[in-house]
Amino acid sequence: MNGYMGDMDDIDRDETMELQGFVPKEPSSEELEKSRQRYRERLELYKKFGYDREKAIEFVVDSAEPIEEPVLDVGTGSGLTAVELARRGHHVTSVDISDDALQTAYVNAKAAQVADRIAFKLIDGMSLPFEARHFKLVTMVNVLHHLEEFVPLLREISRVLSPEGKLLVADFTEEGFDIIERVLRSEGNDHSRGGGHTIDDVAEVIHKHGMQCKLRDARFHEQVLVALKVSH
Repeated sequence: MNGYMGDMDDIDRDETMELQGFVPKEPSSEELEKSRQRYRERLELYKKFGYDREKAIEFVVDSAEPIEEPVLDVGTGSGLTAVELARRGHHVTSVDISDDALQTAYVNAKAAQVADRIAFKLIDGMSLPFEARHFKLVTMVNVLHHLEEFVPLLREISRVLSPEGKLLVADFTEEGFDIIERVLRSEGNDHSRGGGHTIDDVAEVIHKHGMQCKLRDARFHEQVLVALKVSH
C-alpha cells in the first residue's frame, strides 16, 4: 500500500479522483437475484456457526449514532457497512483497494436497492484523495486485522475527519475470529489476520492522531471503538 501523501492542491486531487474512479458493471436481474440468494445463504451459514451478521452490523452502526454526513467507509469489502448506512438514509462514499470487492459491494447495494446512496471509489485508504476535515464520520469495519500497519491509515483518517467528527473502528472478538475461521474452513478457505492488530492497539495510539476514544463496546462477536476528532 502507498504511504501517507499529505495535502494535495485541488487540481491534483480532482485528477487523482478521476484516475482512481470506479465504474461498476451493471448486474442483470438474474445476477441481482443470485446476489440476494447468496446473501440469505451466507446469513444462514454464519448463524449456523453462531454469528448473526445482521445483528452484528446493526450493533456496529448503532455505535456511531447520531450520524452526520458526509460519511466515508474505508475498506468497504462486500459493502455490509455501507449498505446498512444507506438503508438508514445516509449517503456514503465507499472506498476499497480492490475493484473486485467494489463490484461485489455494488451488486449487493443494488440488490438491497440502496446503490443510489453510495459512491464507490477505487482508492487506497493509506492515501485518501479528499480534502482535509471533510467527513463527519469515517467507518472501518473488519478491516484492521488485515493490515500490516495501521498508523498511516489513522493519520489519513484524522486528516480527512472534521473537528468533532467520529471515527468508528470495529473488528471481530476472539470468539468472532474463531467463528469466521471455522466458516471459511468449512468452505475450503482460510482467513489471514495480516499484522494481527487489534482494537486495543488503536486505543493506545488514537490520541497521537488528534482523536479521543469515547466508546468501547463488544457484542455479537464484534468489538467497537468510537473516537472523536479533537477540535482545535
